[in-house]
Amino acid sequence: MEEYHDYLELLELSQDSTPADICRRYRYLKNLYSGDSIEIRALNNDFSEEIRADFLLRLDDAFKKLNELSEKSRDGATRPRTDQDDELRLWLTQIDCFTGSILRSIRERMKVELKTVFAATRIQTHFLEDIEGEVFESFPAEVYLRSYLIEYARFLSLDTQRVLNDYLPRYRGRAAK
Repeated sequence: MEEYHDYLELLELSQDSTPADICRRYRYLKNLYSGDSIEIRALNNDFSEEIRADFLLRLDDAFKKLNELSEKSRDGATRPRTDQDDELRLWLTQIDCFTGSILRSIRERMKVELKTVFAATRIQTHFLEDIEGEVFESFPAEVYLRSYLIEYARFLSLDTQRVLNDYLPRYRGRAAK
């Protein structure tokens, strides 16, 4: 149990953090320390590339272990996996265009419910349903749809740019009518 507290401390979280809190914090720290943000540039004099790489490895390990502990702590319920197996990866290579129904199919093949996507991304389930159903009227401005698509594609481990390139032209076409 001591390790659990060390992992939370590494992620700068409290003991009452939810799995969604852990996921959000992990993504934030991973993006912060992986990229070339202004915050990291300011720290370059204090931290070598090796120290940063070591921190990223420990961060990945902490996230993995906290997820495992979270799965075990539930009453026999297991958390749906959002990673892609070989069969799904093969199926994804055959997709010509990412549509709402394709996004739904990917999510369903991963055995992930919309409430799980909401917990990780904070995108309301009715917006996720509207993305999958291509109910474009729900999105008054493209910027909202775009940001939701990026988060949803990241959650599904998809190429965000490809999803945007495939999906947004249909939104623009319907919005122009």
